[in-house]
Amino acid sequence: MATPPLPGEIDFTNLPDLAVLGQTLFKRVPIGAIVVRLSDSQIILRNPAFRHIANDDITTVSSLLDTCCVDPTQREQIHQQITQAKSRADKEETSEMPELVLDLKGTDGRVRIVQHYALLFHKMDIAIGIFRDISDIKRKYRALQKEAFTDELTGVGNRRGLMERWNEEMEDDPNQVIGFLMIDLDQFKPINDTYGHAIGDHVLQSLARRLRKGVRKSDYVARLGGDEFGILLPNIQSRTMLDTIRNKLLVSLKRPVITNTLKLNLSGSIGGGLYPEDGQDLPAIMVHADHSMYSTKKSIPARKRSKKHRVTARLPVA
Repeated sequence: MATPPLPGEIDFTNLPDLAVLGQTLFKRVPIGAIVVRLSDSQIILRNPAFRHIANDDITTVSSLLDTCCVDPTQREQIHQQITQAKSRADKEETSEMPELVLDLKGTDGRVRIVQHYALLFHKMDIAIGIFRDISDIKRKYRALQKEAFTDELTGVGNRRGLMERWNEEMEDDPNQVIGFLMIDLDQFKPINDTYGHAIGDHVLQSLARRLRKGVRKSDYVARLGGDEFGILLPNIQSRTMLDTIRNKLLVSLKRPVITNTLKLNLSGSIGGGLYPEDGQDLPAIMVHADHSMYSTKKSIPARKRSKKHRVTARLPVA
């Protein structure tokens, strides 16, 4: 008498012919799948779902990666995985390649975000590759992430986004030099008190755009709260470069903001810090930059500050 299967085990006696079942699954499953000959990397079998990822002109794994994978780092990662998996042929009957997310460009020009996994059967000289299109999931996640990390008023980053970007930079290259600038608008409160928050909001939006245009695309501008902004500058060359950017932004902040019938003259105070020289993490760098900023404020004579911070001149009504 046959022993009944344990919970979680498959009862093979009740399954249809496994060859037929395997063929049916291979054809019908809505996930791209290929069978590859290990000796020459030829794609010897592909299912219909894979044709949404790459067409039949792609005949080898190498051509798939070189033609379709748009990210050089991802190409290098998967080539390394293949080499490592093949090196285990003398020790294991089967080996696997861990999950890896790839950006693959199809013949239709669309870039699909694909989750890849592979299992190698060394004695059979074949590998099975699985390609799951997760584009919609990833794009929805990125949209939610962008919303969570973006300041609603100005469109630049917020504190959470700043910390997330810092963490990404640390993961990519913890040995790089990173600059940080802390920016505070001088005497911004009188604008809100005199002309209302709508005008104040317009000023903040205008100055956020200036800050973003005044730095590199790789730099990250964030509104930290109120009239305070921060800028993260990865892979900065030196403190001299940080000071050059700081001075450039100070000039930019002095340009008047035009809104309705008002010409608003402002200025800003900017302090800077460098990782790792001024601190070993982002909070420490921010504290250093904040102290530097307030030292700059105190160094400006009161009479000069008062003159510089006159905030408005009324324009003629058109």
